[in-house]
Amino acid sequence: MGKNINNQVFIDLLNEGNANAFQLLFKLYRSKLLYISKNYISNKEDAEEIIQDVFLKVWSNKNIQSNVNGYLYAVTRNACLDYLRKKKLTLNIENNTQQIEACINYAAFADDLASSIVEKELEEAILVGIEFLPDKCKDVFVMSRIEGLKHKEISKELNISTKTVENHITKALKHMRVYLREFLPFL
Repeated sequence: MGKNINNQVFIDLLNEGNANAFQLLFKLYRSKLLYISKNYISNKEDAEEIIQDVFLKVWSNKNIQSNVNGYLYAVTRNACLDYLRKKKLTLNIENNTQQIEACINYAAFADDLASSIVEKELEEAILVGIEFLPDKCKDVFVMSRIEGLKHKEISKELNISTKTVENHITKALKHMRVYLREFLPFL
């Protein structure tokens, strides 16, 4: 009988927002609830985040009736199931989007005329993108990527170090990625 009274006192303290009671609840149940959550969710960080959300919900709702254990288990199980439903919906949307994009890309590239148009547009965009590079960077990039010279050959011809050649190429590639971002899904 005394155990039920203490249990009810503990529940009342929790529902009143007593911080000490909540800390005790957290210490007593965190590892148990994390174990349950990990059985539903394979990702440890996501499982831990769900448990944090469960404790936030318990703290904000303050609606425990009589069985703390059952209440916490039900809230945890429901939170895990909600997470899995959202994850499934997100994956379905992503997969459908990826499938549609793949079909469009395949159809576009399967059509020789469309492919040649995209190729021509890409080639023109590359040439325009190169023109926006600083002069020295442009020279190094053209010598490397278009003329096919090695870094040592470029450094010797332009009288700069190979490290400077590498820096110019890195800078040019970053610029080209940004400039050609509309073509990146196709590349």
